[in-house]
Amino acid sequence: MQVLSYDEAAARAGIVRRTLERLISLGEGPAIVEISSRRRGIMESDLERWLNARRRLPPGMRESESHQPSRLETSAA
Repeated sequence: MQVLSYDEAAARAGIVRRTLERLISLGEGPAIVEISSRRRGIMESDLERWLNARRRLPPGMRESESHQPSRLETSAA
């Protein structure tokens, strides 16, 4: 179980930190962990779950053709 900083989570998602913060404030981002009154982070598993929930297939592609291990899945091996 690893807690990522906003910068780390944004980098893994391929977005800038401000976009991540905006999505979180709109209730559309991953769940956050309040580490202290001034420090927040995102659990690696919550980020992965959020990214998978936002996944969309290109038109004409079947689900069976689309699975490729994520960066997190391949780095855990």
